[in-house]
Amino acid sequence: MNEIVTINQNKIMKQISRYLMTLVALFAMTTGAWAEEKSETISTNTSQVEYTGEHFKITPNIQKDFLQVADLRYYDSGQVYFSVQTLDGQNISKLDLQISYIDDTSIDNLSLSSGTKSYDGNKGVLTITNVNADHVQISLTEEDEFGFIVISSVTYYYEESAAGPTVEWDATTKTGTFVMPAFDVEIAPIYAPAAQWAKDKELDQIPTAIEGIYAGTTDAIVKAGTVAKMGMTENVQGIVMYAVTSTNQATAPALTAFSATVPTAENIADEGADVLIWYYIQGADTPQGEEATAENTFNDSEICAEPIKVTVLPNKYDIQFNAANANTIEAGKATVKVGDAAATVTEGKLQGVKMDSKVTINAKQGYKFRKVEVKKAAAAPEYADKLTVATYFQSQWNCTQFGTYDFIGQVLTDEQAIALAKYQAAQTGKKCAVFYKKESWLLYFAKSDGTIGSGDHTFGKDGLGLSDYDTYYVAK
Repeated sequence: MNEIVTINQNKIMKQISRYLMTLVALFAMTTGAWAEEKSETISTNTSQVEYTGEHFKITPNIQKDFLQVADLRYYDSGQVYFSVQTLDGQNISKLDLQISYIDDTSIDNLSLSSGTKSYDGNKGVLTITNVNADHVQISLTEEDEFGFIVISSVTYYYEESAAGPTVEWDATTKTGTFVMPAFDVEIAPIYAPAAQWAKDKELDQIPTAIEGIYAGTTDAIVKAGTVAKMGMTENVQGIVMYAVTSTNQATAPALTAFSATVPTAENIADEGADVLIWYYIQGADTPQGEEATAENTFNDSEICAEPIKVTVLPNKYDIQFNAANANTIEAGKATVKVGDAAATVTEGKLQGVKMDSKVTINAKQGYKFRKVEVKKAAAAPEYADKLTVATYFQSQWNCTQFGTYDFIGQVLTDEQAIALAKYQAAQTGKKCAVFYKKESWLLYFAKSDGTIGSGDHTFGKDGLGLSDYDTYYVAK
């Protein structure tokens, strides 16, 4: 007795799916005696506009000399009925109607808006149960055009619980504390509803992908979701939490991996990547100074079943130096810096320069630039990422099957092959040729000068006139 009992949300938290529910600052506490059934009876033998008691009221639709249900359409009164409603908001568990008179009808013709009726003819008592509402309407069916039933009293049964101990609730630690009384108690933790997404035309306003974002930038890669508001207020039911994983992540990460920060491309590698965005709503805690209710306190939603897949674009670009005299940079006639760091140019190309980087080109002493021109490089043609070096070994190219005439690379048109050859020449600063298939017994090749050639697949570079060309084919 008088021992202090502390109940912490984390100790009694139950897990639903993968989420811990947030305990509301309410505990239903009752005593060992629990609820005691009590009753209240109202006499209805007099004429009243409304019969009102301490716990319930009876309201007839037409005031008569006494409470009744009737079908008096041929006597100008029409249907006569009444309703019983609780005054404390409790659902009606049981009513007893004392029947004093029945004329030209039967109990079977009594109609209830809800609930179940049973009649004890010996006592003249009609019992109504299972209403599951705080009110019920009682009337006669329309077939009884002359019948009526008189009710002399109505008894309402209700439960009154003995007061339990006071629970002191600490909203910060989500802890409830009470002093143990001199009787058994039961504890009923009441959990908050889960936070919901705002809706637009019945669709949840969940986060969506933003495409076209470059790696390493601070641009958001998802459009934030919208959380529903608390009732008619401007307060939202929670905040959206996000976690970024690779596409290899088959299940949602732990809650500790989530953050309220909207994901950006800032920490994505310069090469770009496909990533998954997982999200959920972290339910709002009870506002400071308010008592927790189902309208101001919310549990977390579930983590999304299907994460958002976002493609973050690579942020690495190449600079091709085309000088009047070959390899100006590499010959030591000029230097290049990216930002404040010196950069190395290889075979006329500086690779892996990030967008928005500052590039400085400086002629060394004794040399002068008349001007430096920069223009957008041509986009890589189709299949450029699949170009493979074609080598000749023991009377056979590696783009044909040994002992046969079968070409094993990608079939191209003349135009595609020429575009690839020119592109590769621009990338390497060398003459290039690209093999492709038109007829099974010949190797066709496009040269970076825009011409087309062909020859037997057993011919080497010299036999095909390509001795000073780098040779390629497109791997399937």
